[in-house]
Amino acid sequence: MSLVVQTRRRCAELANFLEGVCEAPLDFTSEHPLDHSRFNHVHLWALEYWADRHGWIDLGYRVDFVEAILTRWTQRLRGYRPYQEQGYRLYLYADLAPTVSVVAETPHGCPYSGNLTFVERTVDVLRPYANRSWADNFTDDPYALGPDRILDAVARHAGSISHATARSLGVSRGRLRSMIDVFDLGEEVNAIRKRNRRRPAAFRDVPLNDRNVAVHERLLAPGYR
Repeated sequence: MSLVVQTRRRCAELANFLEGVCEAPLDFTSEHPLDHSRFNHVHLWALEYWADRHGWIDLGYRVDFVEAILTRWTQRLRGYRPYQEQGYRLYLYADLAPTVSVVAETPHGCPYSGNLTFVERTVDVLRPYANRSWADNFTDDPYALGPDRILDAVARHAGSISHATARSLGVSRGRLRSMIDVFDLGEEVNAIRKRNRRRPAAFRDVPLNDRNVAVHERLLAPGYR
């Protein structure tokens, strides 16, 4: 029985999220893997959101959740052009929520810089999340700045993601853009902007920097079986 089916019996919303990540479109058209990661990374915020509400989402389930995504991506990546000649690099790294990413192999190698700690197992990235709450990322109501509220605010401000929109949510403009990325709302926000005749905004910045980041890397050789 697939993890999607098992999860649907307990939490349909999380099952839908998992299925969406597994089947998300991937893009390798750029020559640089950092661009691949911008297109092909997903913050697993819903996993942590629902972990606050369901005790069965433990460390073992988190490992299975990530493995289901990486396994499905490994299957699907055979249908993309880099499969035959380049191969891929799959990643799980620590951020506000655990984050999965895939890039094509290029002369640049690993796309990330900063203070990275490479670990052999996904569990080594995921273990800290099992000991803290998603709500701890927020200073007031832990679920106040959720996806629906962000989209409502952007819609009320005619697609603007300016200081005025951020202030209406009680956050800074930088925090607003960060949360749009964390909740993977870029497409929805740009759809609102298009309806209001605004130019699309660039999101999906890869958030690795000088902080210490745990990274699990998985290499797939060209033509892998």
